Parts: sequence; structure tokens; C-alpha cells
Amino acid sequence: MSEKSQIIKYMQSNFGSTSVKSNNTSFSSINKSKQVWWFNVPVKKFEDAVNLLLKGTDEITWIHLPTNFVNNLASKFKIREDKNAVDLEISADKSHLYLKDIKSGGTHFDFKPFVKEKFKF
Repeated sequence: MSEKSQIIKYMQSNFGSTSVKSNNTSFSSINKSKQVWWFNVPVKKFEDAVNLLLKGTDEITWIHLPTNFVNNLASKFKIREDKNAVDLEISADKSHLYLKDIKSGGTHFDFKPFVKEKFKF
């Protein structure tokens, strides 16, 4: 079982999160060369709610993005045309732009208001 699957199973049993499923959830660990979590989330997934699981050194941050959390994805995030995916680079640096999208072409979108839970895993 993948780490993502194990975390989803944990969330379902500990938080009663039946809305968190593999198909609407993306997972990332902190990048080894840069203090960020990288995601490429297909634009189509944003037609429904999206969950992001950010694995830190000692906890998981669960971000829940409800349907229509922004009016226009392309106005807030960089869209990779080759994959038709939202290209996210979320800062893991607690001293600089923490939980903000720092991808070139992004708008420093702040994910903090969308943090649903932080937990040890």
C-alpha cells in the first residue's frame, strides 16, 4: 500500500473523512533540493473539491480546496499547457512564504485558510 493510500485510510478512520479518496487527493513530500511541495493537479479535478496532502518532517498538512474556491484557476495559478495541469510549488519554509504558491507565474496564493487539519503520521 502506498504512503498516500495509508494516509487516506488513516484520515478516513480518524477524522471520518469519507470525502477524501485517492482520485480527489494529491500527495507530496518536501522536495530534497528546495523547501517546497510540488504538485501537478489536472485542471479537470478542480471541477470538484480537491485535497492536498503535504508531508512535512514531522506532520501531514491536509489542505481542502472546495469547488469554486477561486473564480478562475488561470488567474491564480500557473497552468502547464503540456499537461493541462495546475502547477503548484507550495513553500515549506516556515520563515518565508509558508504555505504560499511560489511557482514562477503564480500569485503567491495563500493556502493557509484552506488547511483542514495537521496531524502526526
